[in-house]
Amino acid sequence: MQPRPVLTVDRPTKIKTAIIPRVLITGLERTELTENISFILYLIPLVASAVYALSIWAAQGLSAALPPTVYFTVTKDPYLFLIGFAAVCAAVLIEIFGSPTEAKPSKLAENVQQIQLLAIICLVTAVIASAWSAVGYAPSFGGIIGVLLEGRYALIFPLLLFILSLLLNPSSGFTFLTPANLLRNGSLILLIASPLIFYGLWRIHMPWMLIIGPTLALVIAGVALLIYSGTGRASRTTEASSA
Repeated sequence: MQPRPVLTVDRPTKIKTAIIPRVLITGLERTELTENISFILYLIPLVASAVYALSIWAAQGLSAALPPTVYFTVTKDPYLFLIGFAAVCAAVLIEIFGSPTEAKPSKLAENVQQIQLLAIICLVTAVIASAWSAVGYAPSFGGIIGVLLEGRYALIFPLLLFILSLLLNPSSGFTFLTPANLLRNGSLILLIASPLIFYGLWRIHMPWMLIIGPTLALVIAGVALLIYSGTGRASRTTEASSA
């Protein structure tokens, strides 16, 4: 007689018991590590600008008002601009590629919101710094606008971050291939072009009326197209649901 085969149960060995929790912990640690690195990279544009400004300010002697030379030196530095934008791009790439496959879409959406928040913070900081610098230089609304525009990257950097978030946002539908999105995309282009037109007209020393007029016309046209495209999309959705 042949011996009966003995059924064996694949019980977890000590090695499996030790390895499986370790793998899970390693995955969590990797996700947490990528989030921390991404957070630090997002802070680089703000921290680098602040440290650079403080070092120049301290060398010139601290004062109640921010010297215009400090503001212009920081906001016109191309290397600082490139380092800040590269840090933001690296933060997005590290967090997306360091996340599990199923979590990549949600991480991308989170990074789009973080880029938009950083753009708003940079723009508000630039306005406050320009107003603070204009106090001892040209204490008027026109002087503040002049100081803000003179520091070219103070406006270009937030605008570039906004464009980057628009391109990365999967729900933006930024494409010209469908007529349904033509009005919406055109409105976004007009809104993005308005500060560029404002800056270009200011740089060639056009009168204020000729600067504000075209800029407001672009903003009004962009908002009108955006509202019209949203109304048309809502009406089409209502008709489709009723049908």
